Amino acid sequence: MIKTIRAIAFAIFCLHQFACATANAGEKLDEIWANIKSPIQTDGKYALMIGGGLTLALLILEDQVVDPAQDETVEDKPLGKSSLLGDQLGQIYPNAAYITGMLAYGYVANEPRAFKDASLMFQATLYSSVVTTALKYTIREPRPNNGDRKNSFPSGHATTIFAFASYIGCRHSLPYGIAAYSAAAFVAYSRMNDNAHYIHDLSGGAAIGSAYGIGICMAEKERTASQKSAETVGYLAPMDDGFLAGLNHFY
Repeated sequence: MIKTIRAIAFAIFCLHQFACATANAGEKLDEIWANIKSPIQTDGKYALMIGGGLTLALLILEDQVVDPAQDETVEDKPLGKSSLLGDQLGQIYPNAAYITGMLAYGYVANEPRAFKDASLMFQATLYSSVVTTALKYTIREPRPNNGDRKNSFPSGHATTIFAFASYIGCRHSLPYGIAAYSAAAFVAYSRMNDNAHYIHDLSGGAAIGSAYGIGICMAEKERTASQKSAETVGYLAPMDDGFLAGLNHFY
């Protein structure tokens, strides 16, 4: 039932996106392309670089540090049954709830910014998931708890929850960012707790999700700043004793 509701919510949003795109196709396509490239053309690249470096370090230290820590976590299972919540939170539910909530608020309050937030969260989730899925079935790393499933790296749960958290952290106030990143950390740890992923799977997924969440948010801020700059008009008016010059800003 929950998966059906999630699918319906995403289908409704896709129809909304299509309507917006057909209304102004050229501008919308340029924006989408800029968002796709945002992890390497905005500050999102730092999340990608740091996360990629951490993933590489974890692979190098796998035998000495990582495997013993993972084995101890899997054996002790410190999260107990609460790890089931981590599994659910990593399955796009927070992303879908945010998108649906922003769409509802946008329609009720006639607030264009809410529609934009829904669109950007949707894109951050979609693009990061596509990249992660492509890597999963290219690298084909066996799962730690089921070697027959060769789609361990990177973690899809970590990707989607960190796309959510990083967009929230970039777009909204600090308390919301702290709560979102705390949820993301919990999801990632729950996947190690359940022996569903290796630690480097989680860092790799977090890097991809964060790069898109931050990248798409920063790309939008750059577009907004550019539009405001473009709406600045200078003037020069004659006065009795000379001229009066200045700038008018239209927002």
